[in-house]
Amino acid sequence: MKQTYTIGVLGALILIAGLIAPVSAYSLLFFNPSVVESNPGEEPAIDLIMEGCNAGISGYALYLTLDNPTVASFGEISFPSWVSMNTVEHINSTTILIQGADLGNQVEPALSIANLAKVNIHALTAGYATLSVEPVVIDDDRNGRYEPVSKTASIVISGAGPNPMIPASQ
Repeated sequence: MKQTYTIGVLGALILIAGLIAPVSAYSLLFFNPSVVESNPGEEPAIDLIMEGCNAGISGYALYLTLDNPTVASFGEISFPSWVSMNTVEHINSTTILIQGADLGNQVEPALSIANLAKVNIHALTAGYATLSVEPVVIDDDRNGRYEPVSKTASIVISGAGPNPMIPASQ
C-alpha cells in the first residue's frame, strides 16, 4: 500500500513538472551600442538585442525606460522584419511598453541572437541618461519563457562637461 502511494505521488509530481512551462537557459538583453554620444537635436539609434534565444522567440513584451527626460526622450521604435505583429505604448514621459510577435516562425530554435527592436532617442539637451529594459514576458517556441539578465545603455549628450564621466553600465 505504501509503495503504491509513493509511486502515485512521484507520478503526480512528474506530471506537474512536465506541465509547468520550462524556463529557457541563460539569456541576455542588451543595447548596441552600450554607450551613445550625441549632440542636442540629433536622433541616435540603438539596437535592442537578445542573446541566448536558443529555443526561438514567439513573442515578447518589454518596458523601456529613460531615466532623465530632460536630456533624452524616445523617438521612433522600429522592429525587424520577423516581428510581424507589434505595438508601442507610451506609459508616461520616461517609459514605453513594446510588444512583438513572431507569427511567421522566423526566429526558430537554435538561433542564438536576435534583434528585437531599434530604438531612436531624441537628444534634447546636454547631460546624461540611462536607457534600461525590463522584460514583462519573453516566450520561446517550446512553450517556455526566458528570464534574461538585462544590461543598460548610457546616453551622453554633448555639453555635459569638459571630460564627461560615463556612468557604469549595469
